[in-house]
Amino acid sequence: MGFYLSPLVDVQERDLTLNIQAAATSIGAIILRNPKKGPEMKKTLITSVEQFIDTFGSATTERCNYIDTLSAIGALKYMNKLYCTAIKPKNSTYSGLVSSYITSGADEIASFAQLETTGEKSLVLSDFKSEDPDYFADEVLPVGPVDMISLSRGSIGNRIRVAMINNKTYDKIVRKEENILNYEFGQKLFTIDSSLDVEDNTNFLLIVQFLPEGKDGIKETEWEDVEYWNVSTKIEAVDEQGLSKFVETKINDSSKYIRIALNETQKNKPFTVDHKEWLVFGGGFDGAFNNDEDELVIKGLNLYRNPEEVDVNIFIDSDKSETVKLYINSICEERKDCMGIIDCKYEHVVNNKGSETTSLVRWRKGLNPFNVNNFNISSDRVALYANWLEVYDEWNGKYRWIPASGYVAGIFANNDSKAEAWFAPAGLNRALLNNVRRLAFNPTLGERDLLYLNGWNPILSFAGQGKVIWGQKTALDKPSAFNRINVRRLFLVLEKSIATTAKYYLFEPNDAITRINIIGSIEPFLREVQARRGIYDFQVVCDDTNNTPERIDNNELWVDIKIKPTRTAEYCILRFSASQTGANFTEITG
Repeated sequence: MGFYLSPLVDVQERDLTLNIQAAATSIGAIILRNPKKGPEMKKTLITSVEQFIDTFGSATTERCNYIDTLSAIGALKYMNKLYCTAIKPKNSTYSGLVSSYITSGADEIASFAQLETTGEKSLVLSDFKSEDPDYFADEVLPVGPVDMISLSRGSIGNRIRVAMINNKTYDKIVRKEENILNYEFGQKLFTIDSSLDVEDNTNFLLIVQFLPEGKDGIKETEWEDVEYWNVSTKIEAVDEQGLSKFVETKINDSSKYIRIALNETQKNKPFTVDHKEWLVFGGGFDGAFNNDEDELVIKGLNLYRNPEEVDVNIFIDSDKSETVKLYINSICEERKDCMGIIDCKYEHVVNNKGSETTSLVRWRKGLNPFNVNNFNISSDRVALYANWLEVYDEWNGKYRWIPASGYVAGIFANNDSKAEAWFAPAGLNRALLNNVRRLAFNPTLGERDLLYLNGWNPILSFAGQGKVIWGQKTALDKPSAFNRINVRRLFLVLEKSIATTAKYYLFEPNDAITRINIIGSIEPFLREVQARRGIYDFQVVCDDTNNTPERIDNNELWVDIKIKPTRTAEYCILRFSASQTGANFTEITG
């Protein structure tokens, strides 16, 4: 507000409506090892099982793949926001085609050969400066006129084939100056909804087909048409809608199957190609992790380190190594707005009859034989679950043992949907595990006592009631309110929600008005949480008592928020008393 020098009417507005919005609580993140397809080292948001399969493919027979795939699908049965990051072995190669020039009369014609799994004609991720195939055209300059690769590394690319039809070939086939049976793809030109300008010899058609995989991994025999492209070698070419028709731009921005790179000398020039058979991609190899799995998983996890870049609340372990499990905890400790769900090891509970609890407790405490690889930490940012689940792998037609973390993440989302984040994600009301055939072991009461005492959340089966999560402890050893998941998640919601709104008070005058305003924003939010059974009571202090002159001189605004969190009933004591027939109940004590 300025100083006025002459009479006027100055209309101004003040926004006093700032309030606190609850933070999201059920956004998961998982690292997928060696999926069939999909973008690598990227944060891909998946909202349904169908989208997951379309993006990353179904489960393979490789153990790390089907564990991560089935875990992600288990989570998506309950939650609708899951970030997935794919990693593949360093020796996994792209499928594709490389071209060379051959002379035919006065023309130089493009001739194609398949990529290979090894040698000079192989292509791995590290061959790109950015390690990202989306930049293929910018980073790779083919020796021949044009090179193509599959969008994803691995053998799935070997099921792609293409036909490239320039204007001369198109004209001959469509005008029937040459028998269309001479071309394997000749009849396709009469079925696709795309025509080619035969007057412009920079234009060409590109047809993409894919050989799908049938049930139980059986390849179908019929190739499917998946994409048609009407493109040009002209950099400035546009279609009827004014969109770019340049081959690199159009295909690399939109294709779900291939990437293409045009030789610099070929741009804006006529495109000459003459092949009669489909061009089948080759050279795709799935590869295998060597000693680099942890390195790649951690690299994927690092995409989620910054809470200001991506909102994530739940990290799903899915049977990673102890090194990775500890790293998940470190990310949660650093972000301070999320939790990690940690699995026990396969050998702890599967085919370890009678020794499951002993193995779990010793691994948790770092005792022999787990002196080196263990989870001997105290942290309220992660929770451990003591079982494996047998679920059906419909793509390979068999039952598989998988860790619990994916399904548990889904239960967290189910809990938040049915109740609130500060309710316990455990018990028969909100934590029943559906689509689970059996558990690796069913702990007795005595075993559950030992597991719970050591920070393990049991998963057990009640006859006639189903499989259920039967605990809600964090991995914090200290006897604190924060050794319960519901309290930790309550504070995650409160801290994140209030901190987000508090940013709007930065750079405001540090005076009584600002302090009153910030209290006015926080207290209604806490009253709402209290009404929704999240807290028993609270107090917000922001006045001269905690904003001393020294703190004000340091440009600090202090707000003390005191919370009495709601505790859950984990021990239900039913007291029965027998009395004489004539006894007066009001007189009975004790």
